[in-house]
Amino acid sequence: MKVDWELMMDGLGRLEAPCFDGQGRLCFADMRPPGAVYRLDDDGSVTKLADREHVGGLVAHAQGGLLASGHDVAVLQEDGGVRVVLEPGDGWGFNDLATDASGNVFVGMHGERPTGQAPSVTATLWRIGAGGQVSRCYDGIALTNGLGFSPDGSRLYHNDTVAGTVWVSDVGDDGLPTNRRAHYVLDGGSPDGLAIDEDGCVWVTAMGAGRIIRVTPEGKEDAVLQTPSRWAASVCFGGADGRDLYLATFGGEPYDSNRSGAVYRTRVDHPGAPVAPATV
Repeated sequence: MKVDWELMMDGLGRLEAPCFDGQGRLCFADMRPPGAVYRLDDDGSVTKLADREHVGGLVAHAQGGLLASGHDVAVLQEDGGVRVVLEPGDGWGFNDLATDASGNVFVGMHGERPTGQAPSVTATLWRIGAGGQVSRCYDGIALTNGLGFSPDGSRLYHNDTVAGTVWVSDVGDDGLPTNRRAHYVLDGGSPDGLAIDEDGCVWVTAMGAGRIIRVTPEGKEDAVLQTPSRWAASVCFGGADGRDLYLATFGGEPYDSNRSGAVYRTRVDHPGAPVAPATV
């Protein structure tokens, strides 16, 4: 699928976790040390919202601000305060996250510091529910990355970067995933971020291959978008009709020495599915 990409901003490092806050403004993280969370304002200026390391996941919070991953999972409040909702315990920290329709948060936790190679301690998936109730969902993920729910909430998708696999689980009556199985295996590149459209298709970034792959609910490749950088990290949908697709990329060494990390936008035919704000 040929698309035209518009450069929204550049000049940063390893950009991740694009999302929209409660006021419809695009926010994202830069994982290049020391790490920070930013907002892209309507006039094109970039505002730093917080200094924070290793943020791989962001989502709007129902009471304002953003819920962010990192070494812990925390609410970054609009007044600058930080409210931690989950500590890593014996794990290393947290990466991508997603919300279900009720605003419960599902987040992957690294078993050890990620290197892009197969770890000796695998990652786990956790749910943070109402009142801060925490449930361990499953383990056995080599390198946890993108997460997202089908529009009807019946499925949870989960990217495993080292395994090159998009996993899918059924969501039971208790709201927890079960029956995890392979949904799609990438042929070239590594699955990083994902987003879901209103038809239930999964848009997966192929890190290192410069592609975004649209995968049907049946696990079939439907379309491939070429991206302006090989290092396509994360995507989200936005715009008044949900058909703007935003892409965050990695720049600089060891990724792309000729480019900085950037945010791009293009138009697609399929609107994104709504993303509920976190309520934890």
